[in-house]
Formats: sequence, structure tokens, C-alpha cells
Amino acid sequence: MSQEARSKFIFLMIVVMFLIIFLGAYITKASAAGKGNAEAGKKIYDARCGLCHGAAGKGDGPAGASTNPKAADFTDKAKMNKSDDELFKLISDGVKGTAMMGFASSLSEQERQDVIAYIRTFSKK
Repeated sequence: MSQEARSKFIFLMIVVMFLIIFLGAYITKASAAGKGNAEAGKKIYDARCGLCHGAAGKGDGPAGASTNPKAADFTDKAKMNKSDDELFKLISDGVKGTAMMGFASSLSEQERQDVIAYIRTFSKK
């Protein structure tokens, strides 16, 4: 193989590898952004979260109004700037020093992702 052909082959391999890496990263990011199903999350939220966080997600549910600190307000865009990973950890492990308990043992990973997708809808209204 000539030096010119070898150089073209190496260049082509570099371009192909770049495309594979770029497309893989793009696909991973796109799928990560849509992990949860808000419709399924609403059902879980209504059953498990609404008592404290309220039907509209304002932290004013019947049980949440009396907690100290108050239950999180999901309509507050400034407070909802956490990543999905951060919210997943909070929902899974709970929040120390608050009434927020962890749900890792009672909700599947998919159910927790669904709840995140649903609570995100409160800050978009």
C-alpha cells in the first residue's frame, strides 16, 4: 500500500470513529432526556406525593403545609433548576432534616423517572 493510500485510509478511519462517537453521544443524550413518562408519573404522584406537595405541586398539600421545612414547591422555576439526576437522588434517598422520605425501596427506577417527568410539568406552566 502506498504512503498516500495509507494516509487516506487513516484519515477515513478517524472520520468514521469521530462520527460513531458523536452519534453515540447524541443518541445517549436524547434518550436520557426522555427517561420518564409524565402521564404515568401523575398517577404515582397523586398516590404518593400529593399529600405533602399538593395537587398543583406548590408544597401546600394537607400534610405538607404543616411540615418544617415546608414541602418543596415544584412550580418555583428557580428551585426546579436541579438536574434529573439530582432529583432522582432526592426522590430515592429522601432529604435529611425534612419530612421527605426516600422511595428507592418502594418505587422502581422507572417509576421514579416517571415522577420526575411529571413534577417537571409544574414549573413549565
